[in-house]
Amino acid sequence: MTQRRHPPTRLRIIAPMSENYASKRERWQRLLDALPENLRGHISLRNVEAVSALSPEAQGTLAQAIQAGLKRLPRAIELLGKAPELTVSELLGKVEQANPIQEPAVESAADFNPDAYRRLADLVQFCYPDMPRVSAEALGQADALSGVLQVVSALESLFASPHLNSDFVLVVFHACLKQALERLEDKLAENPAFGQAISKNNLTTHSTEVSNA
Repeated sequence: MTQRRHPPTRLRIIAPMSENYASKRERWQRLLDALPENLRGHISLRNVEAVSALSPEAQGTLAQAIQAGLKRLPRAIELLGKAPELTVSELLGKVEQANPIQEPAVESAADFNPDAYRRLADLVQFCYPDMPRVSAEALGQADALSGVLQVVSALESLFASPHLNSDFVLVVFHACLKQALERLEDKLAENPAFGQAISKNNLTTHSTEVSNA
């Protein structure tokens, strides 16, 4: 009697539950904390997983390339993932050969250092104290606040720069901020609702110091 053969049992791959923002941020932060110190301040949330997957030698090459002026970080990470043996000069040369159209010059919100996200979330909660922290952090990644995030990131970089100790740089920076404030006042004058929103959200107090916690 011919024995009936049953088709082989197929393994079912069960997709893991999708992460919420809070758990994803915690995982990213753990990965960021585990990176070498000379890399931590230069790696964005979007890139931290890819950098963590690089070998220690490739991470060292990446850190040296950043110190040498590397700008196209995603492209460099991709190259090191495929060829971790690249030297710093080889890596920089290959990155420069990349088509600029494929690598946008303006960073998206996900490209910023986690410190910029934290500062922006602090600002959101300062203006809207009743908002939960998770909501404030999620808003920090929204497209609507991407321009503000760029400003926050640029300000943090400038205040940390030794060049700000120069009176020339300080004077130009002060003029830049004063001009921006004057333009903002003109914007507020265009619509009374803007002024009302400002007065309702802690911005008419004497201090606008935001907690770094």
